[in-house]
Amino acid sequence: MSNKRTYLTLFLLPVLLVLTACVTTAEPRGVPTGASPDATATPAPITFPQDELAHDSRIEWWYHNGHLISESGREFGFHFVLFKSDDGLGEPNLVAQLGILDVETGEYYDFSRAEAGMRTIGDGPLELGIANWEYRVDETAGSQSFKAVTDNASLSLQLTAASPVMLHNGIGWLPTKAGATYYYSWPRQVASGELILNGEKYSVSGSAWFDHQWGDFFVLGKPAGWQWFALQLADGGSLMISQSRGIDGEIEETYGTYMAPDGTVSDIRQDVDGIDLTVLGEWTSPDSGGTYPSGWSLTVESLGLELTLEPVAVDQEVQAGLPSNSTYWEGKARITGSQNGKPIGGDAYVELSGYVDPEPIEWMQR
Repeated sequence: MSNKRTYLTLFLLPVLLVLTACVTTAEPRGVPTGASPDATATPAPITFPQDELAHDSRIEWWYHNGHLISESGREFGFHFVLFKSDDGLGEPNLVAQLGILDVETGEYYDFSRAEAGMRTIGDGPLELGIANWEYRVDETAGSQSFKAVTDNASLSLQLTAASPVMLHNGIGWLPTKAGATYYYSWPRQVASGELILNGEKYSVSGSAWFDHQWGDFFVLGKPAGWQWFALQLADGGSLMISQSRGIDGEIEETYGTYMAPDGTVSDIRQDVDGIDLTVLGEWTSPDSGGTYPSGWSLTVESLGLELTLEPVAVDQEVQAGLPSNSTYWEGKARITGSQNGKPIGGDAYVELSGYVDPEPIEWMQR
């Protein structure tokens, strides 16, 4: 499989370093009470549509993935994410990334843009420009749009919630060792828009997933990191599974959230619900040298789920616009298996973070 990439030459290196928590400042943002799992802070309840907007936090992201099909039946996968970083000493900074998978050819493309500050481009609740890209949050909760234009590929999508919201950890707030985070998803969105790829124009539609996360936490690099799964099951159910690793590389926590086809949401815990996540293989990137898991067996006993997830293409690594230690894998996967003994399939997106070594520091090699 060939791998075509376009990179933006970023003049905002300090922005990227803040995103990866590699920069310390004279007066960095403090980690709030509740950053430790042992803390007893009471988080503010998430409210809509207000909490769809930007927050005063160290880091925040609006993230989308999805499964698109053209009018002629050609299949694509995409992910789009907008990162906002803020060290508390100046204006926040933005980095956006777009990944596109052409399922027919197996080719994967990724692109990025950056912006110093929060540049508003309209009168809506949140309308931001990131270089020549645009991101908008609509007045209706669970509804967003973006337009990302490059020389090789462009994607413009309107995304509208088609399910209730999914608050993770029951209340949409998680205390962790790396800091506290608010976190919710719209696990089912209707996507429609236009894709231009290598000069060919496609009218596309399909199903998408939206994550919004913010807080005064840190994103640590290898060996810390995570495996994250967003599953859209064929019966209308949706499942998020997250497995995090600490600074020693050991698994700290595996948890999830399940939304039944009728919209009922359940908090899923490894010790209570019997989550078993097993890696079936691995893939080593010829570009970054990182070795990633590739293929998984996932069992959730309480849900009667016995699933296998296989990447649609092994090379869906995201490198554009980030330093090497923030390179990650973000890819479309197929679901096969059973639920309560009956066959079930579906589509998924998988995120793998913390598998690439940072660039060596020259003076340390002498």
